[in-house]
Amino acid sequence: MNESSACPPYVDKEIRCPRLGGPVTFAYCRVERGDLPCPRAIGCWRAYFDVEKLFLDLLGPEEFATCFFTPPQPKVLSLIELIEKARRVIEQKEQP
Repeated sequence: MNESSACPPYVDKEIRCPRLGGPVTFAYCRVERGDLPCPRAIGCWRAYFDVEKLFLDLLGPEEFATCFFTPPQPKVLSLIELIEKARRVIEQKEQP
């Protein structure tokens, strides 16, 4: 994501996150997945400003489409990947 762009509106405003169940700022939503925004960010912030245009400008058309139009992984697959990642971390710590 291009960090050189101007500071978007509502960076410090908090709204309720439907995924987390608590308040979050737009600053969090912009980087919820590391370098990528939360896939729900457009729907959550649409009422406050033109968030779709902001992300399209920041990400470019291809990355925008990947971020917002790619179906999410099934939860079971995500859980399996997290378990495998945790297992690898534990194995690396146990090796001399």
